[in-house]
Amino acid sequence: MFRMSGVKSKAAAAALAGASVLAFSPTASAAPTAVYASLYNAGTGRCLAVPGSSTANGTELVQWTCTTNNDQFWSLERVAGGNGDRVRIRNLNSDKCLAIGGSSTANGANAIQWTCGTNTDQVWIYDSAYRLRNLNSDRCLAIPNSSTTAGTKAVQWTCGTSADQQWVW
Repeated sequence: MFRMSGVKSKAAAAALAGASVLAFSPTASAAPTAVYASLYNAGTGRCLAVPGSSTANGTELVQWTCTTNNDQFWSLERVAGGNGDRVRIRNLNSDKCLAIGGSSTANGANAIQWTCGTNTDQVWIYDSAYRLRNLNSDRCLAIPNSSTTAGTKAVQWTCGTSADQQWVW
């Protein structure tokens, strides 16, 4: 049975509370409030983070022990196209989006944060296998070799069935 840590269960409760507020809000014309939660890697047991809480463009993203730091909280924002499964992933601390450096399509290219825009290297498809597939490269966000070491850089890799490509939001 899958059990969430205290941090994860609090984040899930906050997400559900936020969704309830949105679903039952009497002012339907108001813009929805973003819901932020951690992106937890099912294979490594760590969370996607911005090292040092950096706000700089190009900062390479890593996995880290899950905490309540804002640099580990992300919102999934729907973007046009697809079957409603395309998202832009925004960091709470930096207000920047998850992207692939240089719009690379190569295996092993680093995941970075960058000012949010319309480039396809910032558009992700969150699929039924809990993978985040980059629209530009058609590769999935992964932790190399399922490393459990804190500070391991997140990369893109050919999509497969490995748990190091599964991200729970």
